[in-house]
This record gives sequence, C-alpha cells and structure tokens, in this order.
Amino acid sequence: MKRTLLNIFYNAIYQIFLVLVPLVTVPYLSRNLGPSTYGIYSSVNNTIQFLMVFCSLSVSYIGMRTVSRIRAKSTKKELGKAFWGLWYFQALASLVMIIATTLVVYFAKIQYWNYILLMIPFMISAQLDIAWFFQGLQEFGKVVLRNTTVKLLSVGLIFMLVKEPTDLWKYMLIMSVSTLLGSLVFWVNIKDYVGKPTLHFYKLKESIIAIITLLIPQIATQVYTSLDKPILGWYQNSTQVSFYDNSQRISNMILGVITSITLVMMPKMAAEGKEAQKVILKKSLEVTVMLGCIFAVVVMINTKQFVPFFFGNKYIPMTNLMFWFTLTIIIIPLGGVFANQFALANQRDKEYALPVVIGAICELVLTFFLDRNYGATGALIAILIVELIVCILRVWIVRDDYSFTYIFKDIPKYGLIALICLIVGLFIPNLIPSVFFNMAVKSVLIMILYALLMILFKLDLNKDIAFMIKKMLKRA
Repeated sequence: MKRTLLNIFYNAIYQIFLVLVPLVTVPYLSRNLGPSTYGIYSSVNNTIQFLMVFCSLSVSYIGMRTVSRIRAKSTKKELGKAFWGLWYFQALASLVMIIATTLVVYFAKIQYWNYILLMIPFMISAQLDIAWFFQGLQEFGKVVLRNTTVKLLSVGLIFMLVKEPTDLWKYMLIMSVSTLLGSLVFWVNIKDYVGKPTLHFYKLKESIIAIITLLIPQIATQVYTSLDKPILGWYQNSTQVSFYDNSQRISNMILGVITSITLVMMPKMAAEGKEAQKVILKKSLEVTVMLGCIFAVVVMINTKQFVPFFFGNKYIPMTNLMFWFTLTIIIIPLGGVFANQFALANQRDKEYALPVVIGAICELVLTFFLDRNYGATGALIAILIVELIVCILRVWIVRDDYSFTYIFKDIPKYGLIALICLIVGLFIPNLIPSVFFNMAVKSVLIMILYALLMILFKLDLNKDIAFMIKKMLKRA
C-alpha cells in the first residue's frame, strides 16, 4: 500500500504540474493568438487526437494491465515477450495511420491541411509511447520526471517564439515535437527491463480480441471529447470553437489530477482479489467524489472573475459555458472509477465499452440538433447530457460485482455538502480589490467550510484522512 500511495503522490504531483503549466501559458496564448486563431488550433489538435486512437489501439490499457499482472511472478524474459509483443501492434497500426494521414491531407488539401501536417509528430509520439509499461510496473516516478522535463522545455519555447496570431504554426510545432520527445525518452534504457526485441505478437488471438473490444470505446470516447470541437466548427465559426474549447480547459486540467488516482489504482486493483477490490473501490470512489465536488465548487464560485482575469476580456462571452461545464469534474471521475479502474482491472472489456458507444451515438444525434442552432451553448448541453448518460451506465452495468448500498453509502452527503458550499460561495462579496487575492480568499474559505461540513456529516473517509495526517506528523 505504501508504494501505491507513493505512486498516487507522484502522479498527483505531475498532474498538478500539468495544471500549473497552462495557468502560465494559456493567458499568454489566448491574448497573443486571439479567439479565432486559438479556435483553429482546437479544431486541428482534436482531429489529430482522434486519429491517434488508431495509432495506440488501446495498447496502453491492455499493456498496463498485462504488465501489472506478470511483473510479480514472471521472469524478465516473459516480461520482454509481453512488452515487445504488445508494442508491435501499436507500432504497425501507427505506421499505417501516419502514412495514410500524410497522403490524404497533402493530396486532398483539406481544411487547415498545412497545420495538420505540422501535428504529424503527435502521431509518431503515439507510436513510440510506452509509458504504459512503466505504469504497469508501478514506476510512476520515471514517467513523471521525464515528462516534466520535456514539458518545461516546451513552455520555454512557447514564450520565446509565439508572439502573435501568425505564430500559430510555431505553437503547433512546439507542442507536437515536444510530445514526441516525451515519448522518445522512455526508450533510453528500455533494454534493461525487457532485453532485446523478440519478433512475435503477444498472444495474437487474445490480444486482437482485446484490442478490438477496447478500440471501439476509445473511438466512441473521442467522438464526444475530441471530435466535438471539429463538429462544432462545421456549423459555427472558429471563435465559437475557441469559446467552447477554452470553457473546458480548466475543468480538464483538474480532471487530470483527479483521474490520476484511477490511473494508479487500476494496476493495483488488477492484482487484488474480489473482497479487497470492494474495499479499494469504496475508498477510491469517496476520494474521487470528495475531490471532484470541492474543485467544482471552487471553480464555479470564481468563474465570473476568473474568465476575464485568466483568458482576457475577449473571452467574457464564455463565462456561462465554463460555469456549467465544471459539472463534469464530478460526473466524469465518478463514472471513471467503475470503468477505468474496476471494469478494466477485471477484464470486463465489453462492459467498459458499451456506455461510451451509447454516449457517442447520443453525442452525434444531439450535436446535429444543438450545435447548428445554439452554437457553443448547444455543444455544452450535448456534452453534459452525454457525460451523465455514460456515468450512469458505467455505474449500473457492473452492479453485479459490488454492493450499491455499501459503495454509495456516503456519496449523497458529498453532494449536499457541495451544494451548501456553492450557495455560500456565490453570496460571498468581493471584499479585496485584487482579483487574484479575492478569488484565493474565497477559495480558502469554501475549502475550510467544506472540511468542517465533512466532519459534521461524520463521513467514513474522515478516519482515513485522520490516519494519514497522524502518520505524516509522526514522520515529520
């Protein structure tokens, strides 16, 4: 358990770092590039993110699960067979997609074709990305250190080279090449872990079935997490796309921190028995919902001041979008506990796939009616409905493997606490002239209120928090 907590700490620190980086770069970029130019980047980037699904083929999920199961009882030779045999699927699929994308984009000259070509290194990075191997070994420290170094390099280049809207191509090239470098560094000492390459596909038939089963939900997920921006761009201008994409940006940063728990706990869950899994599931769900609620409330009470302060006055029209999109900070991680952590760990791949496939179908139908008539607001309504449907299905579809009353015993209390804090927070006046310090003070006050209400409601998680604090104090 000590190693698991350490991995959660490493991953949480990295995710917080990923939050802090955009807090520095996004205000700079949103002002220098402007809403319209930023909208072009959003459309191109999310198109590439969709294509990258066909490069990785869900090998990251299968690989992490496979490595975590064989690391304790198998030899280096067996680990090597699993690694190379799984990576070949990823390498071959990526090669086909990179060549096909380059040829189609270049000869068909589709919209923003020149920018898409600048993002090809993103697809190469997906081919070389083997972070799943180290995550399966639960060596999250290596993943964090190497990615952090590359991220800092990209931030420095952004401030040096991106000065105006015409520098969009520089920004795209920096982002794509830095991501490629982040994937390359994992190969430096890979032979120390797996030895020389072995020419075979790992458990060919079984792996192909798993890849196809998990690829379907990956494609479906991208329909409403990446393709929603290009789809909105078909019906509206790039400014609407920029408002919609940026309204999600802060929430997505926070989601990265919260879902890092799921990323760490999945290999842990895969290695445990059924009874231990139930306890882990309950604690993980409570931590996830607790963090989701408090972060959501803090963002919502500060949105009106935060948007012009962070993005600039040109982005004020997206204030309501950002306020309501914050609800996903609670909805997405809650469903993710049952999908990414529980269903995948127990090889219930079909149960993992079905909710997101249904969600993708709903997204396509809803966007057709809402995006055309209501623009970014319509896209927001569509994504909230879809995420809620997916969350409910994820919880319901694996209900035979856990006790609902046991797992969800305290969850309604977190919802009530969050609602109380939100109402109080919205009525706190702006007492300090400085926008930044005003938001900071309000956030601290609401966090204190949240903690007091947790004590008042006598939540089970309080004991675990008290135990961890005592251990930390003893070590100090």
